[in-house]
Amino acid sequence: MMSRISPQNILVRVPNWIGDAVMCLPALMDLREGFDQADMTVLARPTIAEILRDQCGIKNVLVYEHQAEHQGIFGLLKLSRLIRARAFDTAILFQNAFEAAFLAMLSSIPTRIGYATDGRSWLLSQAVPLPLEQSLHHTHYYQQLVQAITQIPSKDRLPKLVAPSHNQLPGSPQLAELYSSSKTLFVGINPGSIYGSAKRWGSSRFAEVGDQIVEQIQKEYPQYATVRCVLFGGKGEEGLGREIANQMRTQPIILSGKTTVHELMGGLSRCAVLVTNDTGPMHMAQALGVPVVAIFGSTDPKTTQPVGESSYVIREQVRCSPCLLRACPIDHRCMTNVSTNQVVGTIMGQMDEILTCYAAKESVDS
Repeated sequence: MMSRISPQNILVRVPNWIGDAVMCLPALMDLREGFDQADMTVLARPTIAEILRDQCGIKNVLVYEHQAEHQGIFGLLKLSRLIRARAFDTAILFQNAFEAAFLAMLSSIPTRIGYATDGRSWLLSQAVPLPLEQSLHHTHYYQQLVQAITQIPSKDRLPKLVAPSHNQLPGSPQLAELYSSSKTLFVGINPGSIYGSAKRWGSSRFAEVGDQIVEQIQKEYPQYATVRCVLFGGKGEEGLGREIANQMRTQPIILSGKTTVHELMGGLSRCAVLVTNDTGPMHMAQALGVPVVAIFGSTDPKTTQPVGESSYVIREQVRCSPCLLRACPIDHRCMTNVSTNQVVGTIMGQMDEILTCYAAKESVDS
């Protein structure tokens, strides 16, 4: 049993990856409620800071400029001085890395709590044993840390994000078409993965799925005057977006590499459904209330699948999966075994539910 704490000024180090940060949201809500009288500041890298600011009651955000002024040992010392000046009495570390505990100690934060992992237990004032369950979903993994700290049972929560309104995205030509017509139905496609190629389904298959979905929705749901695919992607994935667009019969909107994080959130929120690999925008879409059809291969859906209603996982079981590798050393069979017919069939089989969800979300947004 951990010692009870009564923090007054908490620094929370959140994960570095978009998907992990989104899956951490229920734990942040648990933490906020468990220590409702304390001041709470989130320490995050720039992209994560942009996502989390003003979500779940998060007002105070310190940005860890890991590729700029806080890079390297001298940058870390500069950041530690900034943190020390805030006089935090407690650091809660959702990030599992050694660096997170080292920075908290360097910043003279007396109470430092996190999971006992990555050889950092000696840097923590209270090291929480790792959960016994090996395939625990990341959402519950983070919540169990908070439960150990607050000694309050975790609530059954889903990750929730609020997308910026169109008025909060002024002068955004990338999104103009997505907000211009209420009679156009948008189908999102997120074909990339910054983590590595092992997570990626084939570009030609994404192109074919996009075409078939557009054509079948137009045939079966004539109330939608126009159906368009929207290609999403991060910086460096512009070529992948163009490659898929060049293989499509229908004309998609290409946003690959063109959006800020807030624009990505706004664009995802305008979609009726997102077809995606296991990656950050998958979790963002799910947290925004957008139905998700996720193709899994090298990763384990037990730990990272989208959670909540209207989320569908497509996976072909092979002996070597989940391998968790960045690149497949053999023939990528976990992904090549997933057919376009499986994906299209899943989407169209759930289209009535998807459109019901979309209509409900549109009525709330309006």
